[in-house]
Amino acid sequence: MKNSNEESLPERPHDGPLPFDSVEFQKDRIAPSTGDSFDHSLSSSRPARSAPRDNPASMRVAGQRASANGLSEGSTSPSTSPSTSNTPGGASSAELTAREIRRQRRDAVREKQLAERVKSPPRGDTRGLSLFLLTSTLVFGLWFAGPRLVEEYHYAATAGKTRAEYEHASAMLESDPLASVSYAYQMVAQKVRPSVVSITAYKRDRSAVGIPGLGEEGLGSGVIVTDDGYVVTNAHVLDGGYRFFVELHDRRRFSAALVGVDEDSDLALLKIQCSDLLPASWGDSDALDVGSIVWAFGNPYQLKQTVTSGIISGKDRPGDLNVKQALLQTDAAINKGNSGGPLVDSQGHVIGINTAILGETFQGIGFAVPSSTARYVVEQLKANGKVTRGFLGVNPVEVSNADVRQLVLPDLNGAKLVHVQAGSPAASAGIQSLDVIRKWNGIPIRDYKTLYRLTEMTPPNSTVQVTLIRDGREFETTVRVGNRASLPVQ
Repeated sequence: MKNSNEESLPERPHDGPLPFDSVEFQKDRIAPSTGDSFDHSLSSSRPARSAPRDNPASMRVAGQRASANGLSEGSTSPSTSPSTSNTPGGASSAELTAREIRRQRRDAVREKQLAERVKSPPRGDTRGLSLFLLTSTLVFGLWFAGPRLVEEYHYAATAGKTRAEYEHASAMLESDPLASVSYAYQMVAQKVRPSVVSITAYKRDRSAVGIPGLGEEGLGSGVIVTDDGYVVTNAHVLDGGYRFFVELHDRRRFSAALVGVDEDSDLALLKIQCSDLLPASWGDSDALDVGSIVWAFGNPYQLKQTVTSGIISGKDRPGDLNVKQALLQTDAAINKGNSGGPLVDSQGHVIGINTAILGETFQGIGFAVPSSTARYVVEQLKANGKVTRGFLGVNPVEVSNADVRQLVLPDLNGAKLVHVQAGSPAASAGIQSLDVIRKWNGIPIRDYKTLYRLTEMTPPNSTVQVTLIRDGREFETTVRVGNRASLPVQ
């Protein structure tokens, strides 16, 4: 029977382990019995709790645990103990034995958990090892697979860029943005081609002199410059010929008469009898800048009415046979058979006559007689059958950087005179060696070839104003131009 004056411990609802923060668990740790299998060394760092000796509650708990230990050691089942015996705490022996068994189970679970903690490695070491293995795997993976991945990336990027450019270009070209440019090229060709002719020059074979019918042909190109049948071509196309034919764009063929030849400019003038011609118009080669678009027309390798295009690559280039020439340089294709054909600007105006190439075949460097020279020569040949040139009597050269410093010049333009012939028009006008001629009748002198061209195009016995620099000072003088025909060598 329970003592009504004492409180009895309530029964636990289950036999499982008690929570560590429960009142029952804390009471069980007050004074464990000697029969406990708990390893006290694990908790030796914590001070043991003991109840005062005169505390009845402590004595009851100790007595109960001792009774339970005795029962567990001497019996195999808690049912063998008297269930009706009273304890100082008022609880039956069966209840105490059940509590002790639950406590022992909890102790066994804790011991097992502690043993597993001692055997297992620290969690921090496992994480470090995992991180090391993961890093190593990534490094080796990038080492072996990295180049392949980079290659695949670049290939995909290039392929994607190419496709994007293709699609963009296709979309843009649908609107035909270059139609106006293409149309302009076509207009230039349509305007000039009716004026371009093919020229055949029959030449006597020197090894068959006196044998009729034997000879060779010289093939070239030309351009109609007047509506009454005057045709310009190169002098070397007609060289050695005795009979000439001109074929028009509509395949009509005419016999041509030789009007005149000028070897210095490599130009010649022919005349055909035809009234319904479409002549080309002259342009201004002096106003043309390097980089301007040009078109070359002709009959290369008997491929009639051929049109090529390019730009003006340079100006005032010396010729092979005459270093006094100031030729235009172009990268428009000029080949054998193009000689004598026109070089035109974007308006279809003739700004040059194709005359030579660098090397035996086209290499991107072709030359043309500028229209400023060709037009003057044509007028002279048409009027006189020959070209009359002016004469100054000087030997000009290019101005160098050293000359700019020594002669106190503002820039590199002009023609420096290294020699003045005694008794020449220049000497009579007081011009001296080391003078730098800057202007000819108000026209700027770019280099010595410009001075040659302007002097030769000036009619003999005419007077011109010459601006020059001497010892850093600029002044003008008047020169009466001589006649080059009276002097075979300038």
